[in-house]
Amino acid sequence: MAKEEPKKVECPPAAPAWMCTFADMMSLLLCFFILLLSFSVMDIKKFYLVAGSMKDAFGTQTKKVEPLPMEGRKMISTEFDTVPLQVQIKIANVFSEEIKGGVVESDYSDKGLILRVKGAVAFESGSAQIKNEFLPFLDKLGRLAEEMDLAIEVSGHTDNVPFKKGVITYHSNWGLSAARAVGVVEYWNEKIKIPPERLLAVAAADGRPLALTILPKGGPSTGG
Repeated sequence: MAKEEPKKVECPPAAPAWMCTFADMMSLLLCFFILLLSFSVMDIKKFYLVAGSMKDAFGTQTKKVEPLPMEGRKMISTEFDTVPLQVQIKIANVFSEEIKGGVVESDYSDKGLILRVKGAVAFESGSAQIKNEFLPFLDKLGRLAEEMDLAIEVSGHTDNVPFKKGVITYHSNWGLSAARAVGVVEYWNEKIKIPPERLLAVAAADGRPLALTILPKGGPSTGG
């Protein structure tokens, strides 16, 4: 009598064959949209708005950064609405050490990325002479603007300390802020060879923080 073979366990029905084709199509679509994203220009304001919403949803805690005093600060702003994502990443990488070291404070405005540098690093109080320790920062920013064919608007500012007659060479904070802005512009024009049409010097006295604004290609606007 032949030995009876054990009964084989029947496998449950598998997914239909079209599911394999569907999965392949979804993978290809995912790769396609990732490729589109890599060529897109990021709206940095919307990005941080979404990131903030996700942070609140997941309960992420972040350290609150106290703002620097308005007196004698430097602000570098990049208009990311017209600057490609690759340029944004490069700018962030170039100044990453300064941001981590606390020398530069990063923020965002309607114009884009802002890097604020304490004014005491750039000038002595009441002086328009650029400090030697501030020159490497100007070199880095100037070369970056020249390499990417960007324009720079330099808005000179001062603290709110009143001038004493007969002691300081400038009659007011307006004159001092103008001299500081012109000094930075001349430095970039002479050393980095940035064309004059891509540089603009503005005086703002003690009304606003010292500012350097990196503008998209086309040069600073003269306004009306």
